[in-house]
Amino acid sequence: MVYDIFNRSAKHDDNLSTLMVFIAHRVIYFKRKGVCYMEKFRDQLDGLKKEIKDLEGRSSTYSGIRFVAFIAAAAGLVIGIYDNRGLFVAVGMVFTAAFIAMVFIHGKLSEKLEYKKAEAEVLGRYVDRFSDDWKKFEEDGGEYLENGDLAAKDMDLLGPNSLFQFICTAGTEEGRRSLAKSIKDPEYDIEKISRRQEAIKELGRKYGFSLAFETLGVKTGMGKKKKYTADEFVAYCHSEAHIPVVFNVLRFVFPLVTVILFVLGVIGRVNIGWTLVSFFAVLLFSWLFSGVAGQAVMPMISFGYVLDDYINMFELISREEFDSELLRGIKRNLSQDSGALAAIKKLRTISAAFNIRYNPIVHQILCGLTMWDFHIGRMMDRWKMRNGQDVEGWIKAVSDMEELMSFAVLTRTRKVSYPKVGDGKNVHVNARGLRHPLISPEIVVENDANFKGGAAIITGSNMSGKTTFLRTLGINLVLAYAGAPVCAEYMEADIMKIFTSMRVTDDVSNGISTFYAEILRIKTMVEYRKENKPMLCLIDEIFKGTNSADRIVGATQVIKKLAAPNSMTLVSTHDFELCDLKADDGTPAVNYHFEEYYEGDQLKFDYKKKDGRCTTTNAMAILHMAGLA
Repeated sequence: MVYDIFNRSAKHDDNLSTLMVFIAHRVIYFKRKGVCYMEKFRDQLDGLKKEIKDLEGRSSTYSGIRFVAFIAAAAGLVIGIYDNRGLFVAVGMVFTAAFIAMVFIHGKLSEKLEYKKAEAEVLGRYVDRFSDDWKKFEEDGGEYLENGDLAAKDMDLLGPNSLFQFICTAGTEEGRRSLAKSIKDPEYDIEKISRRQEAIKELGRKYGFSLAFETLGVKTGMGKKKKYTADEFVAYCHSEAHIPVVFNVLRFVFPLVTVILFVLGVIGRVNIGWTLVSFFAVLLFSWLFSGVAGQAVMPMISFGYVLDDYINMFELISREEFDSELLRGIKRNLSQDSGALAAIKKLRTISAAFNIRYNPIVHQILCGLTMWDFHIGRMMDRWKMRNGQDVEGWIKAVSDMEELMSFAVLTRTRKVSYPKVGDGKNVHVNARGLRHPLISPEIVVENDANFKGGAAIITGSNMSGKTTFLRTLGINLVLAYAGAPVCAEYMEADIMKIFTSMRVTDDVSNGISTFYAEILRIKTMVEYRKENKPMLCLIDEIFKGTNSADRIVGATQVIKKLAAPNSMTLVSTHDFELCDLKADDGTPAVNYHFEEYYEGDQLKFDYKKKDGRCTTTNAMAILHMAGLA
């Protein structure tokens, strides 16, 4: 809208002042919106901290009362039973009831306190995203980087100080894995991008739901020394493993023998000591064949740690109403009607029975009396037969929600818009007010970007912003292809496969120099160019690892090969000789530059892209700043 007014104002000079006032108001609006969000998060966080302090005080009080009730109950019962005083026994029973009640009350309070602390963590992270404090977040996605993920490294998509680190709100390992895949390997599908945009837009509006879901995600990892995944449990659910039929029979026969011997012993038909013999025989049998039962119950050990969190996520999603097709699909997979919620709650019951093993005395008694582990194993077998094939879909539904919600973080922390993504054969990008999402809103500099197939040569002095501009364009295109909002006033772009050559390093172990490493990267671009598919090449300081004469010759050949109607190539360089190039098909190179300026004897940069080639240098000035000249 702003730009339509601009176009009209070009024809009518008398509207120029109106235009400028309008733009100024929009700038103020957007700035206020960002500040408003930040203040909202801070106010909520301050309120939560007070509530947490109050809950901690109440928790300490209840803990003290519980302890006193326990001592009073124990004293009353001991004295009453020892001295045969009914009054003391009655008092002891009253305090026992009080102790049990306080255990229950304190447990509920502790659960609420844990949730509030997780919510405070979520709000604190939102506040951190308005400064550089987000760079301290533990999850940076570096573990998902592979050797071949060169573009992800170049554009700071994964790893320290990355896009993943900035936006990730996923609490499960599966959610983080899904987010990493969407960032570094997006699906170049127009329809899927459109559906994802609608879903992320809706999540951006659903602040209450998002906050609650993110809180559950944080709570999933709180207090746990290791990351738990559902992978082992999913693999078990897909397996054919089950307890053999013979053991399903024996789990009833052996305990029945013990019961019969006990009854016969009580009525005097046999020595009651045979009951103990039977008990220990059954216990020994359970020990010897524990692996048989273990194959059914052991896979849920790790999953059991996050089971309650998954249930809470299922319930939260099933209660929410969604408009977008993608979110409705996730809800259908997890709703009560699908059976997912009931099945996962049944699994919780089995998990609670299984967890008796953490009380070794009770567990051994139950194994000797009932072959407990085999009963749990059979319960798991039946559960798996009914629900096993659906588990992976349930897990994926949660991870998909976490992944989409992570992208929605941008709507609350940055000034964004939703791009128009096309699949035109002649590639182009048109963006106004383009900003880097990882640079603080307080200092980020906007630039326009209007490129099409062919080559763009970007010259400029050192530290002037060339490389940052390339990364800004690349990372926003990654967001666009993921269906996410972009940091721009307006953006439209065609789908292009992105290639980069920026952070090129040598490989001493394999005898590869920096120059040769860059050649290998650019060779990949040239080979892909032969397939005549849409592509974007972002090349920073081309061939900087060799001498100037060879660099100019080599860069000339490369740029001519890459420049084409369906190949957009942006090259930053200090070599002005590259500014007059023409591609093999006659397409000329377009020139842009960044430059410095001086305030007194101070070197300054405005980081604004300008038309034409650079005409200034600042190497000596920078050496002087460093005390080397």
